[in-house]
Amino acid sequence: MAKYDDIIDPTRTIDQAWWMQAAQAAVRHHCGWHIAPSVAETLTVDAFGGRVLALPSRHVTALASVTVLGTDVTADVSWSEAGTLVLTSGLWPDLPGAVKVTLTHGWDADEVPDVAAIILAVARRARTSPGAIASQSVNGASVAFATSGGAPLGVPLMQAEMDALAPYRLGARP
Repeated sequence: MAKYDDIIDPTRTIDQAWWMQAAQAAVRHHCGWHIAPSVAETLTVDAFGGRVLALPSRHVTALASVTVLGTDVTADVSWSEAGTLVLTSGLWPDLPGAVKVTLTHGWDADEVPDVAAIILAVARRARTSPGAIASQSVNGASVAFATSGGAPLGVPLMQAEMDALAPYRLGARP
């Protein structure tokens, strides 16, 4: 991963891998979770009481452990692929960051070619675009791009891409 100082260095040439990471981050930010590739990781999540806890995931494939304030409750948890945990004994606490979940989630890239294609398209567009249009004149044929120090502002998703990502987006959770 590139360091922040490397990215803002005007002499640095940003490579294709960096733009792919930026596009993946834009999709992840829009959808609320990483989608692909499938990864094993530990998430710290807020609990709001009750028996149901929604994870920031839409595709859980394995659940390794669940702890509440340091106590292992894995044996007392039922889970769904959609990212819902149900505590079969007791209630989740009503505390931010009280639950740690070690899981595997996300799809492999070949399982979600539509998402992979969007990431590739966004990376290509961002890498070759001078930036978002800030102003435009028709008769004078001039255009001004919104930039920061000559660099494009972010890696924006187009509306059609956001629409295509709708099935992967985290929505209202239990």
